[in-house]
Amino acid sequence: MTSRIFGLILAAFAWGSLAYAGAADGVFNRANGNEPDTLDPQKYELISENNILRDLFEGLTTQDENNHVVPGQAESWTISNDGLVWTFKLREGLKWSDGAPLSAEDFVLGARRLADPKTAAKIPDGVFKLANGRDIVEGRKPPEELGIAAPDARTVVVTLAVRSPIIPITMWQTTFVPVPHHIYAQFGEDWVKPEHIVTNGAYTLVSWDPSDHVTVRKNPYFRAADTVAIETVNFYPSDDNEMALKRFRAGEIDFVPQLPPSKIDWAKATVPEALQMTPVMQFRYLAMNQARDAFKDKRVRRALALLVDRETIANSLMHGAALPAYGIVPRALENYAGAELDFKAMAKPQRIAEAKRLLAEMGYGPSSPLSFEFRTMSDAWAKPVATAILAMWKSAGINVTLKSAEGRSHFAALTAGDYDVALSGWQGTDDPEEFMWLFQAGGGINDSKYANPAFDDARRDAEQTMDMAARYARYADAEKILLDDVATIPVFWTVIPVLVSPEVHGFKATPTGLTRSRYATFGR
Repeated sequence: MTSRIFGLILAAFAWGSLAYAGAADGVFNRANGNEPDTLDPQKYELISENNILRDLFEGLTTQDENNHVVPGQAESWTISNDGLVWTFKLREGLKWSDGAPLSAEDFVLGARRLADPKTAAKIPDGVFKLANGRDIVEGRKPPEELGIAAPDARTVVVTLAVRSPIIPITMWQTTFVPVPHHIYAQFGEDWVKPEHIVTNGAYTLVSWDPSDHVTVRKNPYFRAADTVAIETVNFYPSDDNEMALKRFRAGEIDFVPQLPPSKIDWAKATVPEALQMTPVMQFRYLAMNQARDAFKDKRVRRALALLVDRETIANSLMHGAALPAYGIVPRALENYAGAELDFKAMAKPQRIAEAKRLLAEMGYGPSSPLSFEFRTMSDAWAKPVATAILAMWKSAGINVTLKSAEGRSHFAALTAGDYDVALSGWQGTDDPEEFMWLFQAGGGINDSKYANPAFDDARRDAEQTMDMAARYARYADAEKILLDDVATIPVFWTVIPVLVSPEVHGFKATPTGLTRSRYATFGR
């Protein structure tokens, strides 16, 4: 943020009243977390990137105003008797934002890019569902052998490695959106540069001013352009949640995606009409790098987990913007019971005594303390949480140093394996499967390098269980293996506190994330 903008904020700031933004000029101004690193749909990793990409692109399926799965670029689909072949029929007359025809081959190109190891996709795990997907990602087969084909311009045939009931969910995800053949042929990997990019979603990219904002504008060629009410959306980086709140109060932005926990009580009293508190499918946890000797032994991982006081973090530090997590899959997922850490009912003094016993058993003590670096992101909510966890560990004689970085740098370090223990997070969809990706051997987002064949067997069995009750039960079995192994340290499930200007209608948080900008209006 420049000093000039900061000066304007202070000049306009009024603590006693609010002048909401947006409606006057018809522009939806959104604070958006971390600065995006890419707007390539097959290469993205951050939620802030996905927020923009979901406005720019649309998959075979999409989400309605409540984030439920509905037909997108495909108008319908059929499933073979064995559940392995899904045939999607595209709508007639689909076009890219430059007016060029969109064809089934564009979906094939997008999926092949996702699988191609040359793309270096950060989240390739969804493509493992497709026939030959894992072999392609791991370099054993060429992308052309992926289980996706376009027998004609309006038909996409997806052939699976194993059957799955959640392919409609998979196909709305950003990594599976199409890539324009006619642009990719000209510019290759540079096709996403602002001067080249074309899109097939409700909006198209106007500009990207790094560290300032991304602007998107209504795509006149979008299949449902007549239903898109707001012409222009600006996405502003907002690593500093306090500053995002100030901009909201100054009437400069319409939406704050993460209200600082310390301001929740203020919001309840001052702007209750703008505050939304929604339990979401987001899991905050501590990743432990199990490629490093100190964390290969389960006793060390369990000791660290025992010492984390989740209730204090959720209730005192997060001010209700969190639920203490003793499992992995958020309980915002309806009808999912799941597994829990076996010490949930243990009193705090007992947990501390058990942790000290385990550390002593491993040879750690006052003269030879367990020592490691603890990484955290620099977000306003993360700093006090990380500081509290550090103090909880130090109370048991553990020597911890804290290292903080902004979001992109923090997650890049995790991906590179350059960490000991780190505060992390993951947001999934309406199924346990994506949370299991964090731990599958060879998975693209398995930053902890955890591996257990029993877990992978249970996970694979759950993935192809078509009955949802049985599927959830099998995932609970897989979750129990992870928790018994202390593959990770659950901290909390997010209750997201957002501020949405009362001028903005139809835009909200749901358990599976924010709705898309295309559903927002200024109430006119």
